[in-house]
Amino acid sequence: MANNRGGKDKGQRQGMGDRSGLGRLRRANIKNPTRLGNLTRLSEDEDYLALQEGTQRSSHTGVSLLAKFNRLSALSKDRDNDLPTIRGEVCGFEGTQVTVRCENGEEHACQVRRRLKKMLRGEKSPLAVGDRVEVTQVSEGDWVVECVLPRSNQLERRDSHNSSLSHVFAANVDCLVIVAAIEDPCIKTGLIDRYLLIAHLAEVAAVIVFNKSDLGDTQPYDQLYRQLGYPTFSTQADRAQGDIAALRDFLKGKACVFAGMSGVGKSSLINACYPHFAARIGVVSSSLHKGRHTTTSSRSYPLADGSRLIDTPGIRELGVTFPSALDAALHYPDIAVLHQHCHFPNCSHTHEPDCAIKQAVRQGSIARSRYASYLALLENDLGLDVSSARQELDIAGDEGGIAGIETD
Repeated sequence: MANNRGGKDKGQRQGMGDRSGLGRLRRANIKNPTRLGNLTRLSEDEDYLALQEGTQRSSHTGVSLLAKFNRLSALSKDRDNDLPTIRGEVCGFEGTQVTVRCENGEEHACQVRRRLKKMLRGEKSPLAVGDRVEVTQVSEGDWVVECVLPRSNQLERRDSHNSSLSHVFAANVDCLVIVAAIEDPCIKTGLIDRYLLIAHLAEVAAVIVFNKSDLGDTQPYDQLYRQLGYPTFSTQADRAQGDIAALRDFLKGKACVFAGMSGVGKSSLINACYPHFAARIGVVSSSLHKGRHTTTSSRSYPLADGSRLIDTPGIRELGVTFPSALDAALHYPDIAVLHQHCHFPNCSHTHEPDCAIKQAVRQGSIARSRYASYLALLENDLGLDVSSARQELDIAGDEGGIAGIETD
């Protein structure tokens, strides 16, 4: 006979007995730690962020891409033929082929094995200038890249046409030479700062060359970046004047990448440092005040003094990828060193109260141009709203910007 119950026991399933529901009670009795409502920085946060200052964080996509590339490069050594291989270095690109400079000094236009292209996905091109490879001659005049060796580092930017792709424009380098013109075209500190971020992420040394120094005062820029720990040089490349000899001595024996905005005089600077190089020199458009591209693709050249020079096309926009505002901030040395003094551990330095970074900008200990380039990065690359910070510190939207369209 059914047992009809009323009151609070009404609707209880039969056969469960009086112990039904105790599972829920046992689960409710487990004391989970409650979330702290007070976001004031704790001592352990200080220790954690102290370890992050000026270091490369593993959350950045570039770290995983480099590790992935090196894992796949090891697999690329598994070959399906026994042809002898020769080691060389990728020194340029010609259409669908890569130019490889072999250990004997000869250069060969090579195809890339299809299986290698399939393995090295996720980048605009599976190979970059500076990559160490092994090539095989499959027939008279026909050469093929069989495998690629692990990279020690890579300089990469976000592809301008597909933000999901990473474009590695140089690999296995010692130094990034950032060339900027004081005028004609006017200096873009936001572009300089982005190149510095790329070098910092790759743990590659960076130097800044202020060319066309006869057109303006380089001292404010020299002082700003030297205080941040970056070597600077001032040059008049078209007349081979300024710090040409000092720059050449600094780069001796290094694998160096020359990069910068179109029209800043990269090719003239290279010719001034290495007269036998004979790089093509372009002119600046008188109507647009923008440089014309004389270097159309990255190219590596060996030099007599033991240096290796990589000339890259001039650009007008440079995309950098960060997963968060905190990750981006920790790659600005002047911001990272003060980050731990902010009220909130995850402060984005835009809208939060008691922000040490905004206070430093007001006091002048962080340059407005540096903070402006940081805001431009958050706004343009991470899609964050930084209007409150711009309004609070009276920073215009074009400060720290790098207007234009990438054309290489």
